[in-house]
Amino acid sequence: MNCKDFQDWLLTRDALTDKENPEVLEHLKFCETCRNLYHIDESLEKAMGSAFRPVEFPKSLYERIELTIDHAKIPAGPTKRHFAGLAVGIAASIVLVLVVMIFSNQPFRYENLQQLTESAITRHLSGNTTMSFTADGIESAVTMLSRELKFNVILPDLTNQGYVLLGGRLCVLGKCRIAYLFYEKHAKTCSMFIMDYGNLDFEMADGARFSNDLKGCHTDIWKEKGQVYAMVY
Repeated sequence: MNCKDFQDWLLTRDALTDKENPEVLEHLKFCETCRNLYHIDESLEKAMGSAFRPVEFPKSLYERIELTIDHAKIPAGPTKRHFAGLAVGIAASIVLVLVVMIFSNQPFRYENLQQLTESAITRHLSGNTTMSFTADGIESAVTMLSRELKFNVILPDLTNQGYVLLGGRLCVLGKCRIAYLFYEKHAKTCSMFIMDYGNLDFEMADGARFSNDLKGCHTDIWKEKGQVYAMVY
């Protein structure tokens, strides 16, 4: 197995069942680059596993569904009208279940810029600068982040602005899966959050930029190339 074969395997593997591939294990013994790439991918998988857990429907929801079905049961001495009522009741129950399933699986979306700003500042002030990859492996990391986040992650152009990329990790911000990057400027660590524009529930023009000062932090939020960037420092 060469490096290209390994990268193809990494992009298409099943993380739960493909860990013991003998050819992969043999290749990782002698290739430090691919070994680092593998560790980045493993870190992202663990981050996703710890960030997302199944959510149970509230008990009251099941009770409401059962109550609706109970009302649709056939009374003694069924007639055509009774059967029609039963069909309507069952249809209503199915619609209720489908509506609940659809809305319970809707992705979290930010309602306004203030909500996004406060969420980004809260995460920044938590002080958790754990990184699953460093600047040295950023190209491989961006590929992995794009795969996990289901959109093409593009790093912002901070040329000549004095920022030095340190590294980053996969993260959750307000229940949105995002790329969390750390930069340094004037010996101060800055947080950069990158998310898909679909995580906003309001319109934001491409190239639009908003700044805010809150809780001792300065925040810049802008949209570019279908992505939303939030820098906090």
